Amino acid sequence: MLKNSSKAISTILILVGLVVIGAIAIWSPVCSKMIELANGNMTYMKCQYTGQASILLSIVLVIAGLESLISGSRKPWTIMTIGIMLLVVTFNSKLGIGLCKKNTMACHSTAIWICGGGIVTIICGFISLINGERRV
Repeated sequence: MLKNSSKAISTILILVGLVVIGAIAIWSPVCSKMIELANGNMTYMKCQYTGQASILLSIVLVIAGLESLISGSRKPWTIMTIGIMLLVVTFNSKLGIGLCKKNTMACHSTAIWICGGGIVTIICGFISLINGERRV
């Protein structure tokens, strides 16, 4: 039973990672506009960097899911940490990168996908923690 739930959780984590990557890259991309700085240079908006960080976190999530699926080991604390990082990256804070100020920008719909992926990841990590961390 525990082995089957571990495989199911690993598969869900892989799918969550792919969905977040797909949302950022395909069906709900972040803003691609550039802004002018006070010195005249052009740079991307914050949401561009939030998207890049989320893609990297999702790649790590997919790799962790594949490793768990292949080896049979579970690392719930690692999975929950990745989920928390997916949530935090969307916040305007010292830890997060944030989004554009205007609520009408496309990055706000992308943030919903990122936060949803983070929540599902945290739930999967918590379920894995409850089932007990047993290494095969």
